[in-house]
Amino acid sequence: MKADLHIHSVYSDGTEEPSVIVSKAKAAGLGLIALTDHDTVKGVEKAVEEGEKQGVRVLAGIEMSTYSTCEVHILGYGIDPKNDELNTRLAEIEAKRLERIKTILVNLAKYNIVLDEEKIFDRIGTVGRMHVAKQLLAKGHCQTVTEAFDRYLGERGIAYVPSKRITPLDGVKLIKAAGGRAVVAHPLVFCQKGILEDLLTGLRRDYGLDGLEVYYPTHTPEDVAKLGALARKLGLFVTGGTDYHGANKKGVELGSVDYEPDRFTLSRLGLIKRERNDFPRRGNAGRRR
Repeated sequence: MKADLHIHSVYSDGTEEPSVIVSKAKAAGLGLIALTDHDTVKGVEKAVEEGEKQGVRVLAGIEMSTYSTCEVHILGYGIDPKNDELNTRLAEIEAKRLERIKTILVNLAKYNIVLDEEKIFDRIGTVGRMHVAKQLLAKGHCQTVTEAFDRYLGERGIAYVPSKRITPLDGVKLIKAAGGRAVVAHPLVFCQKGILEDLLTGLRRDYGLDGLEVYYPTHTPEDVAKLGALARKLGLFVTGGTDYHGANKKGVELGSVDYEPDRFTLSRLGLIKRERNDFPRRGNAGRRR
């Protein structure tokens, strides 16, 4: 069963409604997807309902934006989107996001850069720097979104404001408390920093981390082999996805990462009954056709 377990909609920084995403997943031959918007579950119910209509299995998901010594994104699968603790914390995170964006706009105004706040804040989902970047682009202050972050919104940008994020430990705990499985997203950056195994070991040992995103658009076959071996070593299941954002991430199509979850992953996600031999082992960490 072909799957894409990393997808964003208009409820965070994607450009498409959940129903459109499900239709595209169906057309792409995907049997399993997960809606993993940043720090919100507002689009999950619509995605699940549309999936039932179209015969596409949709996992209730989320991507928690966390920070310790560096930014760490934690994917959550199979969560209860109505969990009280989860929604209380997400409301707090959303309030901090709004506060940050408002401060960024104040900083930009100091340089006589005034944006259309209504277009930034009048949204059905979470608000982030991407929405400010799109306005900077629309107003002619930059030529690309990358330039917007480099000049204005990134750590070296003139309007940068540090985020007030929860820690990776809290991200994993929150996902687990909501009945989900926690997975470290796009881990290659941590390989480059030389901290991936320590990060995974600590989160798994102390907080029950479940998996690792091994299949990803920028991962080479060598990366997949290395990450898959590490996942097996630590007893983590393997996931894969495109990190699809619609028009906000050009060149990345839904389902373009050729990933099929193995029995161990499917059983850990609660999609099939777990059997005695459903354990990670060499050569069984998802497969690329």
